[in-house]
Amino acid sequence: MSGTGRRSSHNDMPSEHDVDVYDVLVVGAGMAGLGAARALLDARGELEVMVLEARERLGGRAHTDHRFAGFPVELGAEFIHGERSIVWKHVERLGLETVRWTKEEDSWVRLADGRRLNMLEARAADPALEVARSWHLPPSRPRRHESFGGYLRRLGFDHVRLDYVRRMYANAAGESLRFLDATSALEGLHRDLADGEQDHRILEGYGAVVEALGVGPEIFTGTIVTRIEWNQGGVVVHDHEGHVYRAHTALITLPLGVLQAGGVEFDPPLPESKERALAGLGMGPVAKLLYRFADTITPDEITAVYAAGNPPMWWSPSAGHPTTEAVVWTALVTGDGAVELVRLGEADALERGLEALRRELGRPGLRPQASVVVDWTTDPFARGGYSHVRPGHHGARELLAEPTPPLYWAGEATAPEARAATVQGAILSGERAAAEILRALDERTEVLNAASLNPA
Repeated sequence: MSGTGRRSSHNDMPSEHDVDVYDVLVVGAGMAGLGAARALLDARGELEVMVLEARERLGGRAHTDHRFAGFPVELGAEFIHGERSIVWKHVERLGLETVRWTKEEDSWVRLADGRRLNMLEARAADPALEVARSWHLPPSRPRRHESFGGYLRRLGFDHVRLDYVRRMYANAAGESLRFLDATSALEGLHRDLADGEQDHRILEGYGAVVEALGVGPEIFTGTIVTRIEWNQGGVVVHDHEGHVYRAHTALITLPLGVLQAGGVEFDPPLPESKERALAGLGMGPVAKLLYRFADTITPDEITAVYAAGNPPMWWSPSAGHPTTEAVVWTALVTGDGAVELVRLGEADALERGLEALRRELGRPGLRPQASVVVDWTTDPFARGGYSHVRPGHHGARELLAEPTPPLYWAGEATAPEARAATVQGAILSGERAAAEILRALDERTEVLNAASLNPA
């Protein structure tokens, strides 16, 4: 079964859908869902695979915009994290171009004493910053229900070091330190770096990868799943327009925030282990503020700013882009900082963010040509930026990932801590779930064949 990666026409009556029983229904066409569908069809081209997506577009929290500045600007996921990430497989296959962010001479850092240096100079000048970048910590194990902030304070981190951690680690992690599990945070920091350490941006945007992954499987967009019935006989999925879809198995790739909001009813209810997993994970408030300027606002070699104010993290997606003269800067703000800004409303949030940038650059008259806030928390099909483990719930990701046949689970929240909250984590989770489903379908075939050879 194949499709264009865009909306197919629904039959007028739900009963007309009932004659088709798919091998796999994939709920959600983000990176996990698309990656899983592609893996299933690559392995078994004869499989009947259907993807159901609530949005009118593919990609989920990967969303590339071409209108804001006339070149691809990421409203959601932006970077390839690591020079050995699985994303490179798609980048190389599609012949896409990338640019590296070194976070060294190309990044300004505002130190606690007021100095502004590039990252290399700042790390050499301030031991407190170096600890927050190198993570050489004393060998002390976290307590079971300890937050990462509480753990660091117990190690003796003072206000200056904690503020560096807030600005550079917690903001990237998507939530404030008091909401992050210490054991899980350390697990992520002390990962084996299998994906590498370098960060790259795709010049054509993640949308190019999304578009390629969306070619092949049959996909219904604009289809909001409201109810999933499941038992040993298979799965029946209902959407908001009353359509019904039947399958032997279903892969659930809905964002954590959507699952937690309860908009999708499971019948029977999910087992206690899944409820425990959902309770142990959080979906942090994440927003991006985008500004387009008429002229460059930093020296050409400076493409990122680690600021003292709110937002604390800025970078320029137009830097190094060969096809645009636009000057665009993006601010990433999460946790308490995001709540503080977005509660002001879009206009005031943009002005507050701009004022912080003016102070950081010493340019009081700086004005943008255009600006926009992207608040993932208010997006009904995301309900947050990306997942984190709540204090005392180490292992919740693994619980969420466990199959509950005929339901299987994928998405960045199900990825191991070192890859969670990333595109590569989402894609790999989809491929892992696809392998689980293929094994289950093989076992089902074996049982059916045995039954046909030995009728009762």
